[in-house]
Amino acid sequence: MRFREWLASSWHSAGFPINWPDLSHGKLQSWLTTLDSLPDTRSSHTHFGDTIEVGHADELSTSEGRVLDQAIDSLIPWRKGPLNLFGRVIDSEWRSDFKWARLCPHVQWQEKAVLDVGCGNGYFGFRALAAGARTVLGVDGYLLYALQAALINWFVQSSNVVVPLRFDRDVVKTEFDIVLSMGVIYHQRDVDSHLQALFERCQPGGHVVLESIVADVDIHPKTRYAGMRNVYHIPSVNTLKTKLRGAGFVDPTLINVSKTTVDEQHTTSHMPFQSLSDSLDPSDNSRTIEGHSAPKRAILIAHRAN
Repeated sequence: MRFREWLASSWHSAGFPINWPDLSHGKLQSWLTTLDSLPDTRSSHTHFGDTIEVGHADELSTSEGRVLDQAIDSLIPWRKGPLNLFGRVIDSEWRSDFKWARLCPHVQWQEKAVLDVGCGNGYFGFRALAAGARTVLGVDGYLLYALQAALINWFVQSSNVVVPLRFDRDVVKTEFDIVLSMGVIYHQRDVDSHLQALFERCQPGGHVVLESIVADVDIHPKTRYAGMRNVYHIPSVNTLKTKLRGAGFVDPTLINVSKTTVDEQHTTSHMPFQSLSDSLDPSDNSRTIEGHSAPKRAILIAHRAN
């Protein structure tokens, strides 16, 4: 079975009858041509640790390795990681293992069904599986990221499935034990609607993990924030707690606040575009280039009552 047929089948099996003619992207056919050439190899080594590791370099022939290299390069930019596919280190923009280390000890993952909203390439979903989660559904509106996740899954066939859909209450219809919304809320024009949709997808007794850039006082950027155009609201921690309660969640608890550093977010060979260092005032790195407070990120956990 070719990659494209396998991936459509995996989406259908997860309850999302997505067909290739339904998707539009200028690079879609080029991506699929490359991905269809991948070797039909199942990895003898998988480790979903700080680095998502799949396979050893000697498992692929020289020609198979070249195809994998081409596939990795065709799917640039890689935002979340780090990853290592058959000895090929993918140096992502984010050291997502930093954020996972701040979150993981505060959540009981064992045998849980997890929804990862705005999941990117599924990094946190793979970590959740390693921590004991039963299944993970990742939802992300960027087809590129869904294909990155699928490239990993082609070799491991995990139960972390990423579908290329924008999340709302009508797209995902089932309930989950744990709902992750990490780095998503400040991109929402309607924060309350997003939180309400998260609440409806969280089963009674379940938990939501909300991670966001925060400020001491709410910021409503007029144009950009830290170089990003689609940022509509940088909330305070108190605002997030209030809005979580307004959506129906109880006991919102702050578990971490961390300043974002260039060690955690940076330009790399696999994400060769502007990153954090380009978004900070060169004369005062406590401010963004627009004059706002520099990014710091908070993680809150709340639950839905039984």
